[in-house]
Amino acid sequence: MMNKAEETEEMRQARHDLQLLSASDPAAGANMMKYVAAYSIMLTGRRGRDRRQGEPQLGAGFVLTHGDQNLCAAAARRSGTDYIYIAFDVDDAAGPPLAAGVFRKQDDNMFVYGDCRLWSPANDGRALLVPMGIGPEVGHFAFRPGRTLKLVDAPVPGDLQAGLRRASARMQRLLSSDALRDVHREGYMHCIHNVGQDIYAETSRLAA
Repeated sequence: MMNKAEETEEMRQARHDLQLLSASDPAAGANMMKYVAAYSIMLTGRRGRDRRQGEPQLGAGFVLTHGDQNLCAAAARRSGTDYIYIAFDVDDAAGPPLAAGVFRKQDDNMFVYGDCRLWSPANDGRALLVPMGIGPEVGHFAFRPGRTLKLVDAPVPGDLQAGLRRASARMQRLLSSDALRDVHREGYMHCIHNVGQDIYAETSRLAA
């Protein structure tokens, strides 16, 4: 059986072609942008277009496989800030995301915190991001205006499951709100690739 390390150039190109085809679907692009905007509102209290220098970037794409995770980490390192990546199924990009993760630089190394879940407090304030892939005991991420995410070495300040349910309900309200109806018209698609150690990005507007 062929493993991931043995992916051929032909297979890699076919996978990337499928991703581009899926991302070019207007319904898929609109859905992904809605989730990015909703995540931003829940975490920061404002849309991603109002991001300030030093604050985390948010983006959406497909589940990272093979060398894509390393490429994403390298791009995050070059940007100099945290990167929250929301991952969708390439075969169902118009559906809900499968996972979210945080790429961040710590002690000159790039760390990836996978399977992060939004947790909302009872007062409907800013959500926290809990890296469930490692285990909630690792702590949680909290937004800080004008700065990188703060990794808090403590449990969330309340019941974990109740906060996850509140976050899910709030997410659904945001996704169906008029405020995010045309958010895809503000979105761009960035195709990142590398040639050796050099990283390039091709940018285009999402299909309306």
